Amino acid sequence: MILQFSLILLGILLRVAGYHFDLSSFYNQKFEYVTPFTSFDNLIEAVHLMSHGTSPYGGSHFHLPPIYLWLFRWVDQDSYSNWGLRIIFILIDLICCLLLFLIIKQTLLQQKNKMLKQKLERILPVAISSIYFLNPFTITSCLVYCMGNFTRLYILLSIYFAMNANLVLTTFVLSLAAYTEVTPVLLIIPMILYCIKQRSQLFKSKLNISKLNINKNQEKEKEKEQKQKEEKEEKQKKVKKNQKQKKEKKTKQNNNKEKQQNNSKIYLQWFFGLFLFFFWWALLLILSQLMFNSNITNIKTLTKDPNFFQHFFSNSHYFTFLKHTYYFLLNITDLTPNIGLYWYLLTETFVVFRQFLVFTLQFINVVGLIPLTLRFHSYPLFLLAIITSSITILKAYPTLADFPFLFCLLVMQPKLLENTRYRTFFIRGFQVVIGLLSPFYKIWIQDGTGNANYLFGISLSFSFAEILVLMEMIRSAMIVITNEKDKKKEKNSKPYYISTPNKKLHSKKDK
Repeated sequence: MILQFSLILLGILLRVAGYHFDLSSFYNQKFEYVTPFTSFDNLIEAVHLMSHGTSPYGGSHFHLPPIYLWLFRWVDQDSYSNWGLRIIFILIDLICCLLLFLIIKQTLLQQKNKMLKQKLERILPVAISSIYFLNPFTITSCLVYCMGNFTRLYILLSIYFAMNANLVLTTFVLSLAAYTEVTPVLLIIPMILYCIKQRSQLFKSKLNISKLNINKNQEKEKEKEQKQKEEKEEKQKKVKKNQKQKKEKKTKQNNNKEKQQNNSKIYLQWFFGLFLFFFWWALLLILSQLMFNSNITNIKTLTKDPNFFQHFFSNSHYFTFLKHTYYFLLNITDLTPNIGLYWYLLTETFVVFRQFLVFTLQFINVVGLIPLTLRFHSYPLFLLAIITSSITILKAYPTLADFPFLFCLLVMQPKLLENTRYRTFFIRGFQVVIGLLSPFYKIWIQDGTGNANYLFGISLSFSFAEILVLMEMIRSAMIVITNEKDKKKEKNSKPYYISTPNKKLHSKKDK
């Protein structure tokens, strides 16, 4: 506990020191941490335009939903030195760190292997949470006021609520993540799977606790009753032989009914979870339209208006809001250089084939969702980590702050770390690639001695290294699954004996 508190204090002090020495103005111009979607300067400009009565989506800079305009309506150009804003972003990182600690601790408690529990229960939660909180990439994203921190917070909150089997809060928080970015919609399937699994485990644990809390006096009375019953049963053995067959038939029928009821309950949970998610998302969109249609103070007067629905749908800003947020992320209109791969591929392709390429790149995650869920449906937390990592790798506007978040999600289950290979190779490779990103950008943009192939080559190697890590984790997960299946087969298999007939073999001569 003291170690965790000291590490948290150190992370807060590093962020406060970065703000004190004004490092945010230096890192605010770095392309590794600032993208057209996550830029805080774009939000300041949008708030300034909104205060003067013009549309914040009139230009091509601001791409966040309207609720963020209402949350940060007090922001101005001098807000970089405002300690209220700094405390908000420090608190976001601190909550993410604590959520990672709690999630990993609960996953370790659910482990059946006691040796792993004793070894990793003290070390692993503190290590992974400190890797995220003390990472230089997360610290710089906090200094730059990266708006991508909100999506990471929403995803971790949804995982925590799903671990506690709270379907309402998981869907609500995940709808907030899908409201800011479209791609977290794909996480609804593993989240509902995780909620269903945790709910069944909680129900089993409650039953076990209730059985253990039976009094000793009741057990003694039961033992006496059992002795009396045994004496009676010896007399009634002949009568019960005929009744056993009838009971077996009834039990089979009851088991089939119970299975059908359980399946119907699971289907209801799926339907309820999907309905809640899309309900929250639609509610957020309607709220954003109301905020965008007029000021938040005039919503009461709008609802009393008899022509409310006409004003609601007739406003042209409704279409610009969707165009500049979701359509911008899916169509990838802004091609400023970043860590991702889309900016180079789309600049090099012909205009005729641009829409086809964009559709195929965005559809990769949707296609991969079906086989992954079929293979890892019994391991929903790992499935969630795979889908989030694939989303971050194939993101249109990624940042370096996404990398530690991806690493922490993949390392949540300690069983997978035992079967991984090439650990030192991956560590050294990431160090070299990340170190060469800013020099190659400077050679091309500032000095003018290179070209776009420098930056694209190093960003391609960075994404390729991330894909290799993901493939290695999937391989180790497959090994763990096969080992568990083999153990179950060994337990269920009964010993058998080869019986040979006791007959003497006679030869023709004896005959």
